[in-house]
Amino acid sequence: MRKLLMLSMLAAMIVAAPVFAQRITLDLKDYDDDLMHDIDRAIKYFEPDISGQNADAARDDAAELRRGFVYTQDYFTKKGNTPDAVEISKQGLQQLDAVLKELDAQNFDGAAEAAREVSKACRSCHDTYKPDKARF
Repeated sequence: MRKLLMLSMLAAMIVAAPVFAQRITLDLKDYDDDLMHDIDRAIKYFEPDISGQNADAARDDAAELRRGFVYTQDYFTKKGNTPDAVEISKQGLQQLDAVLKELDAQNFDGAAEAAREVSKACRSCHDTYKPDKARF
């Protein structure tokens, strides 16, 4: 039983190693941290602006988020070997389009739901690519 547990733990470490290795070896020093700080502020206000039915502010937030997703998509495309980051950016852009469509229809509940998906896209990228000591 103990041998089986040890083998299971070893197998889990081997499977997880590429993810950790990528995070450790990927150089992100040239990423625009100022933009990321702007995006971080926008995402914090995005859903509350929608829930408060402040469509103009939500559209401003969406424009800032779009700038971030476009930059991130281009950045990771040029970096290469990070197709998941590129895909996350594309999904984020699609979710932003869904938010704006719901805002145009004045469906604030639908826009808020789509905004939560935008937040998930941000978090999923951060889970893999955000440097451990980053403050955004």
